[in-house]
Amino acid sequence: MSPPLPIGFVGNAVITASASATIKDLFEEPFSFCVETVKEGIKKVTSEYVRSAIDWLEINKGVPAVINGNFFVSAWWKLPFHELDFGWGRPVYGGPLVTDMNEFVLLLAGENNNNDGNKRGINVWISLEKEKMDKFLSYIFDV
Repeated sequence: MSPPLPIGFVGNAVITASASATIKDLFEEPFSFCVETVKEGIKKVTSEYVRSAIDWLEINKGVPAVINGNFFVSAWWKLPFHELDFGWGRPVYGGPLVTDMNEFVLLLAGENNNNDGNKRGINVWISLEKEKMDKFLSYIFDV
């Protein structure tokens, strides 16, 4: 980003960008198609794009809704929330707080229930309107 974040900046700065493809293309095209599609999405995140997103957030005081019946899917299952230790042992829970963000599917690592190092599945947080939930389920069951 130009100019770079100031020295001493603390916190999270997340800007969303997207890559879009049909399910058909994802299954029929080579893996390189997926890689190139993601690269094109990343190229869109310029300093101008970031500044525009910040301006939008300041004016609208919230996260932009997705359009055309789309929704966010974010995979956090490799983030080691359950391994955090601030000096008094591992937490009972580690992860994001409850949010009112709509149009969102969040995939989190399952809790390590008996500390043997084995994961216990995936926790899925879903906040979708019925129409988008039906669409999400069709993607899951079609795959």
